[in-house]
Amino acid sequence: MQLAQQASVPEVERDTPAQEVLEGVSSLLRAVRCIEHRQVWPDAGLRRADASVLKVLAKDGEQRSGEIAAKLGVDASVVSRQLTVLEGVGLVNRRPDPADARVSLVALSALGEQRLQALYASYTHHLRAALTDWDDEQMAAAAETLRRIAGAVTQAAESVRRVNTSTGD
Repeated sequence: MQLAQQASVPEVERDTPAQEVLEGVSSLLRAVRCIEHRQVWPDAGLRRADASVLKVLAKDGEQRSGEIAAKLGVDASVVSRQLTVLEGVGLVNRRPDPADARVSLVALSALGEQRLQALYASYTHHLRAALTDWDDEQMAAAAETLRRIAGAVTQAAESVRRVNTSTGD
């Protein structure tokens, strides 16, 4: 996909390769959200934000809600409200933290694990259907490229956050 060569903002040099990556990532996100809204989420019984919390618990195990919030880059109050809902429907379990009884440890329940696996199975099915002409090697190369992009962007964002917090900006 070739983007227009003219700068969006006068007097600003255009970085076409970086903007093409940005446009590709944006297009991918829109396509995934479209699939989610039309096919995946209605059947899953989960919101995107809920799945993010469950995925952190599945990957990293039992932990405090503040740790989940930090990993997701959101305020602890947001995760606290989500966990209340998720616990109410049986997708997570909470127990007092033995090191500090004022704090709870949160774990993925068996039902939460089942729902998350079903969601990702659906994602996998839809992705395989969309990429029927891709072989496993092509999919692995695409996955590696996406991981590299995500890692570089995350690292850059963390660097900016560290600079802003150290300077007070």
